[in-house]
Amino acid sequence: MPPLILLWSPFDDYLATMLSAHAGIRFARVGSADELAAVLPEAEAIVMVGHFYTAEVAALVRDRGARLRWIQLTTAGYDGVTFYGVPPSVTVTNAAHSHAPAVAEHAVTLLCALTRRLPLFAAPQARHVFDRAIALPLTTLEDATVVILGYGGIGRETARRVKAFGARVIAVARTARPDDIADAVVASAELHAALAQADALVITAALTEQTRGMVDAVALAAIKPGAVLVNIARGAIVETDALIAALRSGHLAAAGLDVTDPEPPPTDHPLWDCPNLIVTPHVSGLGSPAVQRRIGEVVRGNLGRFLNGERLVHVVAG
Repeated sequence: MPPLILLWSPFDDYLATMLSAHAGIRFARVGSADELAAVLPEAEAIVMVGHFYTAEVAALVRDRGARLRWIQLTTAGYDGVTFYGVPPSVTVTNAAHSHAPAVAEHAVTLLCALTRRLPLFAAPQARHVFDRAIALPLTTLEDATVVILGYGGIGRETARRVKAFGARVIAVARTARPDDIADAVVASAELHAALAQADALVITAALTEQTRGMVDAVALAAIKPGAVLVNIARGAIVETDALIAALRSGHLAAAGLDVTDPEPPPTDHPLWDCPNLIVTPHVSGLGSPAVQRRIGEVVRGNLGRFLNGERLVHVVAG
């Protein structure tokens, strides 16, 4: 009997079309953990969004996934797998750098909006007032120093884009190394020294035990006064209370967040009322046919390898 492959993603209809047409598999689509639990005992593989892999789902995989051998994530992030684990018989693969250009574009969009103070113009526009005074002082990315925390695929694509504006880039990675895009790549131990030079901080790092809370009150105090912060990685890398305090004091001029901690914030959370803040609802990787094409290629290629008993690519666990 052909293997049962599950798809758990509300966004990826194109993957459902591709998988349902594959003659070598049985296919089913699930929409919740409860639906997953019902069909998991027969499934040999799951294609799913990375942040759906919660502690509850990890427990289901351990308890009901006796036949499961492969989980293909449609996202680059796999922190749920890191924190909650998978059985040794299961291989986990991710989407590699499929999302990197779109996420980097979103990061730079937020960065440009904050640097050029665009949120401040909404109120006078609503009053039909042409007020140039509120724009002062304007800043620009040209000759600015942008620190990028995390220098994988998304970090490099972000660096490539801000360099086009004439910015200087300091990337912060696990270890220092030469690079053909960034002006410098320094070790994570040098984060605070890098922040002292930063006109902007863009966070693109994966969430791990080491990066959780890395941008805390001490790190924010180290950043150059008047800098802006953009986070398109994971909310828990930034200590929310420290971010709120830095925005309210004016030490941070502005922040743009596609991710928050908690996510989403409750309606009465103080984060919503911070000055000079843009929040987008974790959408940085959406809206790109090119991203869908690359994810489709990853899933199709790994499915062929899985059916042929070959080694999978972009393995992150197992």
